[in-house]
Amino acid sequence: MKLMCFRLTKNKTINLEIIKNINMKNYLNNSIKIIGMVAIISLFSCKEENGLAPEYMPDMYRSPSIETYVDYGELRGKQGDDSLRNTLTARKPVEGTIHRGFTPYPYENSIEGYNQAGEFLKSPFDYTEQSVAKGKELYGMFCVHCHGGAGQGDGSLVEREVFPPLPIKFTESLELPEGKMFHTITFGKGLMGSHASQLTQEERWQLIHYIRVGFMKKPLTADMGQTAVSADTNAVVQ
Repeated sequence: MKLMCFRLTKNKTINLEIIKNINMKNYLNNSIKIIGMVAIISLFSCKEENGLAPEYMPDMYRSPSIETYVDYGELRGKQGDDSLRNTLTARKPVEGTIHRGFTPYPYENSIEGYNQAGEFLKSPFDYTEQSVAKGKELYGMFCVHCHGGAGQGDGSLVEREVFPPLPIKFTESLELPEGKMFHTITFGKGLMGSHASQLTQEERWQLIHYIRVGFMKKPLTADMGQTAVSADTNAVVQ
């Protein structure tokens, strides 16, 4: 009798485990079916007139911050403000605006500006061994191809007849004010193009320091660059 009761109790326990497993499987199957139905309904229903589903959390999709080159007059037809149409956020600065720390170049790209630079423009930097050494490095990168290693206008491009022989030779007898040299590097002159986009103003002066000391045999003195620039114009050159 005791053995029979034990068997009945054991069988009952097994049956309960089987029932629990069946219920769990049914629950999982039903959950998967419900999730699948919700996903299908989300994908193929609730579309707007243009066929697009409504956006979830649109503030994350359409940033409220101002973005560059965005036409705020037309954002999928949502904004529709005619006053903003074709108006980009990236706009030109006010005329005459310069960035902080930049010094405008005060002479125009003309014969008058060239002559004024020769008369009034002096290097704001001292002639030092360091500035001459830096200028020599820059000369090797930007000038030697035309002006040659000794500044005699016989660079590799001239030897290959890409350019005709240069009319200017940097010699001790050459009378060429440093202001005119800076003006020429800034705007270009004749076949020589502008180097303003490749060289900063300080680098242009360093280049001039090397040419004047190395080729034109000007003395290396600390007070060569102490004359101030005097001009009044809105011309800005980078």
